Amino acid sequence: MLGVILGLAVAAALGGFVYLGRERLGPEGLGLAALRTVGLGALVLLLFNPVQTGRTTGGPPTVLLDASLSMGAAGGPWQEALDSARSLAGARGPLLRFGSDVAPFDTLPPADGLSRVRAPLMQARADGAPTIVVTDGELTDAQSLPPSLLSGVRWVVLPRDSLPGAALLQVDVPEVVQRGDSIPVTVTLAVWGGLDASSGTLEITAGERRLLARDFALPPSGGRGERRFALAPGTMAAGEHVLRLRLGVPGDVESRDNERLRAVTVTDQPAAVVIVDPPDWEGRFLVHALGEVAGAAVWGYARATDSTWIDMRTLRRVPQQRVRAAARRAGLLVVRSGRPGVVPQGRTGPVWRWPAGSDALVELFVGDWYVPANLPASPVAGRLAGLAWDSLPPLSGVVPFAPTDDEWVGLSARQGRRGAARPVLVGRDSAGQRQLTTAGTGLWRWALRGGRPGEAYRALVAAGVDWLLRSGTTPGTMRLTALRVVPRGVPAAFRWRGDSVPDSVAVALAGGDTTRRITLQFDPDGVALVSLEPGVYRWSAPLWRAGGVVAVESYSDEFAPRPVVVPADDGRGGARILEVYARQRWWLFVVAVLALAGEWAWRQRRGLP
Repeated sequence: MLGVILGLAVAAALGGFVYLGRERLGPEGLGLAALRTVGLGALVLLLFNPVQTGRTTGGPPTVLLDASLSMGAAGGPWQEALDSARSLAGARGPLLRFGSDVAPFDTLPPADGLSRVRAPLMQARADGAPTIVVTDGELTDAQSLPPSLLSGVRWVVLPRDSLPGAALLQVDVPEVVQRGDSIPVTVTLAVWGGLDASSGTLEITAGERRLLARDFALPPSGGRGERRFALAPGTMAAGEHVLRLRLGVPGDVESRDNERLRAVTVTDQPAAVVIVDPPDWEGRFLVHALGEVAGAAVWGYARATDSTWIDMRTLRRVPQQRVRAAARRAGLLVVRSGRPGVVPQGRTGPVWRWPAGSDALVELFVGDWYVPANLPASPVAGRLAGLAWDSLPPLSGVVPFAPTDDEWVGLSARQGRRGAARPVLVGRDSAGQRQLTTAGTGLWRWALRGGRPGEAYRALVAAGVDWLLRSGTTPGTMRLTALRVVPRGVPAAFRWRGDSVPDSVAVALAGGDTTRRITLQFDPDGVALVSLEPGVYRWSAPLWRAGGVVAVESYSDEFAPRPVVVPADDGRGGARILEVYARQRWWLFVVAVLALAGEWAWRQRRGLP
């Protein structure tokens, strides 16, 4: 705006100087100066192209109808919202549904498991129409909407009725357990609406078999509580099982949020084995981090003496033969040792080596080694980017390691932040046989500190495990996997774990008494989404030797009442911001041409050059 004002001032000063100062035309010069000022002023406006904002209420409004599951829950205002949306849209106004995404209008019951309004608002604003949102107010992204998107939007809020209810908000069950171990179960439940019940019943079944039935006290109405249970050892045989947890509470008007599903794999063999020799803090934190990020059973063995091994979970002695057998058959072997011969001969599958700096057989450059912020290009760089590497505590040492031409460096460190960088994480993929080597010591201090260092440690372990298990020759792993449990209204996610993502994959999906074939279409990240009705489905992709289970719950977070959070109505009745740029005003071009042409004609008449 300052540039426009200065340009107009210069145009006026130039016209006055030429005709009143230099030419000295007197009153006649005022007309010529005015023509030049108008012509040049119009050109200045067209050059800077300033924008003028205004508000308009014209045209039929775009009505956005909240079609998330909360609208159709017990006490939900779906029918009232449906009638209101039709009335507000009228005969000509566009009417859209929103929830997880934007969809054309229909009268089917709400089915979306999310209440997100950002995308539909952006679409409505792009169409340039006034916008009216009909909702119950329980929106997940209302507080994060920018003011520019909210200006002029009219909100019609129809809160749902407060009815007594209870729900299983969260269920924590290990995804993979060893056969013979007990299975811990932790449930978080909520009570609201003045529910008049002091106790409830939790029943856990697997197929037709009941595994547990327990009565317990409920929290007071309006509160939450956590209850812990355990399934006895040997309850389930080896294999993949779907646990069904049902909450029974008298007087609960909404039953769909009382049932949860969890997939549990009971295995005789762990997916990952960690061998720690000698036992140190690095090995302990490594076993713990692997158990968190791998999502599978992790066994750790530590050498106490030359012939004595300790199970790091139970602290019991185990025979050396068992350790070797577990290392040979594990899907992923992690070796925290510098001794030769720890990896059994004949083993196939990925190996992650962490040479132990405290071992006398391993040379170590001791000192403060810092990881620089600029990471080298590698297959794990995408997972490690964005972390505050230059603010992490230093490593205590680096094992000298010289990468070969067929190896890549994912992380490096400099002593005292100076000198040459030495590799800390090195990877190799030889004919599908993947190996990682961690040459730095003292990484456990990152995990001990927590915060950003703890996040960096977990990201490093997770990136390494993900890259190792994406090898097509890894025993016990599949290129195609699926998220095993999803809530109602949320698509099931299939993920391709190979390096090259195919365009599509044919999958057979069996649920109940029917089997149908679907074609997965992957995005660039290797993820394909499939919308399914609640139930338990067995899927298989024979061409890729992949298969598993996908359980879609009847539960949704939308069923439990949440606070009504919507922006305030600004009272403009669906008005919208209208932006008009100077170059959109055609008459400015006409004014510029006429003014400059008139000035030229006048000058010619006066005989001026």
